[in-house]
Amino acid sequence: MDLRGLPVTFLDTAGLRETEDAVEAIGVARARERAVAADLRVFLLEKPDERPVLDPAAGDVVVVGKCDLRTTEGFAISGKTGAGIGELISEITETLSNRAQGAGLAIRERHRQALHTAIRALELSRIEVGDGAERAELAAESLRTAIRALDSLVGRVDVEDILDEIFTSFCVGK
Repeated sequence: MDLRGLPVTFLDTAGLRETEDAVEAIGVARARERAVAADLRVFLLEKPDERPVLDPAAGDVVVVGKCDLRTTEGFAISGKTGAGIGELISEITETLSNRAQGAGLAIRERHRQALHTAIRALELSRIEVGDGAERAELAAESLRTAIRALDSLVGRVDVEDILDEIFTSFCVGK
């Protein structure tokens, strides 16, 4: 989703709970890891006195749902009527915009790797250009590598990128 020029990906981790099922427990653990690693978490509570499964961090958004069914103090929304949805999107946009303005450093390992890949590819491209016009195709390929790395850094990813990551990161059997 594009929020005032910021690429934002929303993930739903509904179903975070204790479970005896081994397969479900793996899914819950992965969802928890994603939630902990998120730049911003939005906790949607059913009732105002409900306690979130994860502890909200400073700057996270806590909102009560189903405000069409009850009067609620504080921030509340309704999926049925749409009440409060605009305010929620504004809150998310404002929070992430403020964080993006203050983010001058790569704070995640993924960011560091993308920057490192882009720098290496740009250096290689410069060397290829310096070696003569007959190396232009190699220089162009290095530039494409740098662009893909920077695209992943700013959140522009397409289907081909996802497939490349799947086939380079996982063993696909016969």
